[in-house]
Amino acid sequence: MLDKTGKVIAKLGDFDGIGEKGLVNGLLFPASLAFGLDGETLYVSNLTLFLPFAGAQAAVDSPWTLEVKNYTVAKLRAVIPPLGDDGH
Repeated sequence: MLDKTGKVIAKLGDFDGIGEKGLVNGLLFPASLAFGLDGETLYVSNLTLFLPFAGAQAAVDSPWTLEVKNYTVAKLRAVIPPLGDDGH
């Protein structure tokens, strides 16, 4: 979540490593997202793109992308975390 200046003030989901079968646990290079029909579920695809293959510089998580064997979609609760007392 961004504020009106573009500063990140909240996020949903974390990266929790790669499982034994090469599947992402959590989010790694999150890409497309879609809200479920219930309005309370958010689906996010894990692109897991190794940026140098696309001609770009490697990102901090690029080495993890080479361990991925299949693409995944993460399912998250679509709830914005509360802001702190100072609005951040």
